[in-house]
Parts: sequence; C-alpha cells; structure tokens
Amino acid sequence: MKKIFCFVLSIFFVSFLFSAGNGQNESIKAYRNALICFDNNDYGKALKYSEDAILYRRQDIEKQIDKLKTSLTSKRVQVAGDSIESVVKVLESRHENESLEIIYSFTKIKGYDYFNNSMQTLLKYMNESMVFPEAQKLIADIYKLEGEYEFAEEYYMLALKNSDVLDIPNEKYDILYTLAEISRLQNNMEKYEVRLLNILTEDKCFKDNALKSAMHQTVISDKKGSCEKFFNLYRADSYLSIDAYNQLAEYYYSMGEKEKALSFAELSAITSFSKISEIISSRNTEYSYSGLSKFFQEAAFYDDVVTWGNDSNAWRSFNILARYTNELGYKTFARELLVVLVQFTPTKYWQKDAVLQLELLD
Repeated sequence: MKKIFCFVLSIFFVSFLFSAGNGQNESIKAYRNALICFDNNDYGKALKYSEDAILYRRQDIEKQIDKLKTSLTSKRVQVAGDSIESVVKVLESRHENESLEIIYSFTKIKGYDYFNNSMQTLLKYMNESMVFPEAQKLIADIYKLEGEYEFAEEYYMLALKNSDVLDIPNEKYDILYTLAEISRLQNNMEKYEVRLLNILTEDKCFKDNALKSAMHQTVISDKKGSCEKFFNLYRADSYLSIDAYNQLAEYYYSMGEKEKALSFAELSAITSFSKISEIISSRNTEYSYSGLSKFFQEAAFYDDVVTWGNDSNAWRSFNILARYTNELGYKTFARELLVVLVQFTPTKYWQKDAVLQLELLD
C-alpha cells in the first residue's frame, strides 16, 4: 500500500508542476513510464525512461524560460516591473495564455510568497528546476537493487544536491537514510555514522542540549516512578529522525559507548511517544495522557498507528530504551517500562522481546 501511495503521489506532484502547455509533456510521460516499469521490476526500461525524463525535463524548462523571457521583453510588461502579480495582470490583458500557464504551474504549488512575488526569483527557481531529482533517485534505487552501490551513491548524491526542487520535500530523508544503509552494506561504519548524523542536521530536538540533559537526569535518577515521569514531562517532534536515533543508539552501543547510546535511545523513545500521542489526540479529543499503560492501550485501537509504529521503528525504540537502561544499571526505570511493554505493546515481536528482557532482569 505504501509503495502504491508513493507512486501515485509522485505522479501527482510531477504532473501538476509540469502541466504548462498542451497536455502532459515528454518528461512527465517518461517519468511515469519509469515508475510503472520499476513497479513491475523491469529495471532496464525503468533506467532508460528515467534518463529520458531527465533530458526531457531540461528541454521542457528551457523552452518555458525562453517563452517567459520573450513575454517579459514587451514594453508593457517591463513597465509592470518585477512583481509577479503585476506581470500576470498585464499578461492577462494581452491574452498571453501560454506564459500565464507557465507562471501558474509554479505559483499554484509554491505561492507568490515563496518567490517573494519576484519574477527574477521565479526565473532563478525555474533554472534550478531543470534538474530532475526524483528521476535521479529512481536511477539510484535501480542501481542499489542491482548491487551497484558506487553508481547508486553517485545518483543519490545528485538527487540530494538537487533536493531543494523535490516535489515531495521529505523525500530528501529517504535519500539520506538510503545512503546510510549503503554505507552499512559496504561495512563502512565510519561513513554510516556520519550519514546518520547528517539526517539530524536540521533536527532542533537533537540540538536542544537542555532537553537532552533533563531527560537523561530523569532516567538516571532511577527512582520509583521515574519512567512515568519521563513520559509525562518531555516531548519531541523531530519525527523523521526516529530511525536515525535508533540506529545511532545501536551503533554506539556496539562500539562500547553505552552512555551515548542511551542518549539517542531516550530521544527516540520520547519522539516516538510524542508522535503517537499527537495522532491519538487528533482521533480522540477526550484523550489525555494519564499513564503509559493507557497510552499503549489507546494506541492499539488504531491499526494505522500500529502500522506506522512498525514502519518508523517507533515500537522498537521503547524496547531499546529498556535494554540500555537495564545494561547501565538503571533497573528501576527499566523494570517499570518493561512491565508496561510486556502487557500492552501492540506488536507481538516487541512484546516477546520485552518478556525476554524482563525475565533476564528478574
């Protein structure tokens, strides 16, 4: 289902952005065919169509820029100045529909404010949009599946370089995670660590030392009720970082840096908890946090929340936190968390893991 959703969403955004002119242009057709072939495991054709899409996109944008610049040379348009709104009014009065459609195709998605209502800024963005990061990423995906990691890295890096013009901005994180995975597959653990940390570059929670210190102090106090206090007091919303936190926690643990591993485990667990709480509250307006047990029971009512927790490794984060607190001797915290996980974790795999952890703790 996720694969189909991403396929449809990619087609929608790319088609919408490049719908100027008569019907669908060649770049859209080529990219659509590439996605269909990729979905059908016909990677040879998917590669060819992706390369065509990149070429056609450049040609398409060059034609649009030339057409727009021609319209902008008109004396009446020049009098309107650099304001997109003013230029549009003049073009409408002159019935220059093709140029108007070009402008609309960008401003309908981004809005005038994104371009500071400036035609020159719009033209600059159009120049940058000649690249096709979605097609570059698809080529990288193909090479990765075929085990051609060097070629895959090259195209992922190109897509990442051009991520500012991705139609689905968060796809940048898919690229970053995949680059980290390639490093792991190549057993280049130093690069693996760096690439996971790169995912956190814009993560305000990771940069919030006061939050991290407060959470850690609550955990290591290891008093009765410390687990409930931890989940009652703190919140974090860098949801795209959850799996990076988990992977870094496990990486540092494997390197013997257990305190560092615990810090990442704390971030992951509280971020997972915060996201799930946010979803639950949007579904059930009467819900308010009143304990970890009830939190897990409420979450289990929503199949899509359970699925999201599996896909994002959110449920895993709670078990990692329990394991590392136990390993470092914070057994009161670990026990309180595991008792809840054993009874109420909504996935069998992590429930069994919690049972084993609790048995070993006892």
